Amino acid sequence: MISRAKIEQTLRALNAAENDRVNTTVEATSARIDALMAADVEGWRNGVHFPSRDSERDIERKAFGALVDYNRQFELMIIEPPLACITWTIRGTFQGQPIVAPGCSNFEFNDDGTIRRYWMYFNPADFAYRS
Repeated sequence: MISRAKIEQTLRALNAAENDRVNTTVEATSARIDALMAADVEGWRNGVHFPSRDSERDIERKAFGALVDYNRQFELMIIEPPLACITWTIRGTFQGQPIVAPGCSNFEFNDDGTIRRYWMYFNPADFAYRS
């Protein structure tokens, strides 16, 4: 069974990849995320199923492209192998307006430390344009 330490290492690597977006391309960021995901990963965002990394990459291109100063900080991390939960806050700027978006993600890990399934929850209105 996967260890707590390996799960934490993977989650911190995932966060580092996302937060490094300001220093690299969207494609390079997605490639780093790919390395942490199982080949057959599937996920859900607010209940909408994403059956593969291909479908998730489309959303990443939009999010990382829109929030060029994207930054996510973990608030809380709970690990009970093979599961983990993090609460987080994403901050960035969209069309000159500050974005602050709290949320949470739940994960199921494979024994090799890759993410097998994930469930992400956030308020889409937090990412909406504010005039």
